[in-house]
Amino acid sequence: MIDKDFTLEEKKITLGLAFIFSLRMLGLFLALPVLSIYAKNMPGSDAFWAGLAIGAYGLTQAIFQIPYGLWSDKIGRKPIIISSTIIFVLGSFLSAYASYIENIHLLVIGRFLQGIGSVSSVVIALLADMTREEIRTRAMATIGASIGMAFAFGMVLGPLIASYFGLTGVFLFTGILGLISLPYVIFGIKEPPIVRHHEDAEFTSSYLSVVLKDKNLLKMDFGMFVLHMTLTAVFTAVPLIFAHQHSIDLKDIWKIYLLMFFVGLTVMVPSTIIAEKKGKIKQVKMLGILILILSFIMFLIFKENFYLTVLAIVVYFTGFMMLEPIMPSLMSKYAKPHVKGTASGVFNTAQFVGAFVGGAIGGLLLKVDESAKLNFLFLIVLTVMWLILVSTMEMPSKGVKNVTN
Repeated sequence: MIDKDFTLEEKKITLGLAFIFSLRMLGLFLALPVLSIYAKNMPGSDAFWAGLAIGAYGLTQAIFQIPYGLWSDKIGRKPIIISSTIIFVLGSFLSAYASYIENIHLLVIGRFLQGIGSVSSVVIALLADMTREEIRTRAMATIGASIGMAFAFGMVLGPLIASYFGLTGVFLFTGILGLISLPYVIFGIKEPPIVRHHEDAEFTSSYLSVVLKDKNLLKMDFGMFVLHMTLTAVFTAVPLIFAHQHSIDLKDIWKIYLLMFFVGLTVMVPSTIIAEKKGKIKQVKMLGILILILSFIMFLIFKENFYLTVLAIVVYFTGFMMLEPIMPSLMSKYAKPHVKGTASGVFNTAQFVGAFVGGAIGGLLLKVDESAKLNFLFLIVLTVMWLILVSTMEMPSKGVKNVTN
């Protein structure tokens, strides 16, 4: 993503901010593949509390996403980034302590704090302050790519760390990652000479009604909500299926996630190229959703068979990796230039709310029905609704930057 069009200062700030944010997101993703196994077995806990612990970060990210950006316009970017990093570190260490004493309620509080500390809006605002408009999209894409890699590494490293050091070790490692980034945040990032509001990168309240009246943008928001709802819902139920129904040891479960990651990454690259370069974005998007639906049907029918359950999680992650990179790109094509920041703010908020709802509803359904059939039936219904909505959307043609109603 970084090319010769970037100045040296723009390269430094882009890579630095990508480093900071990817460490935060890696910390969140490390716990995702193993958290439900540990949390469900804590005293006073059940599947609902386990799901809540998984999705809790999404609620506070959603709540603070827009206010953080607005506050940083008034008091500066660095104070917000520094304070949020400290909150993230504290939330990680509190989660580690809660895991050590096996207190599920304290763990959920720690996860809420992690969400408060991992809000992205101020990082994006600072990047907009420090880059020229003509390269800003590529700079933001660099941060997006770093988050994607953090997600992939977290899915493999989390089970490995947990197998040796337990959930406490996972959150301690997460807190250490935050501490590593703190010196760079304090000393390595310059406060921009002028803090200004960027309509193309930040939320602008006066444009909210415009964004909420755009049917295509609302459908994109619903899609992002569903996509990340499936993520936390799946990783609330599936680790428990592997651990309890198939008796998979944590020392071995990382191998399943490694296979899942490599297959998903292998499919993601060509599918993204076909979507973006060949003008097949609608076809790729609908195929990705169909693959998600197929995976949920496989979980529903074959979850008692270990090998077919492994195949189902690989199929799910393949669909997820096909959709994740093209969703923000497609959203930006629908949004008019002056409302892109606002559209992105609503879009990201929908993503975080989806992560919270997926964990909470997924855990609740699992508490009602330990077989997880209700979970996958629920996911099938929602993804079918999403597929129907996508089929009614007019997709932007190759080379077209914006589509209006």
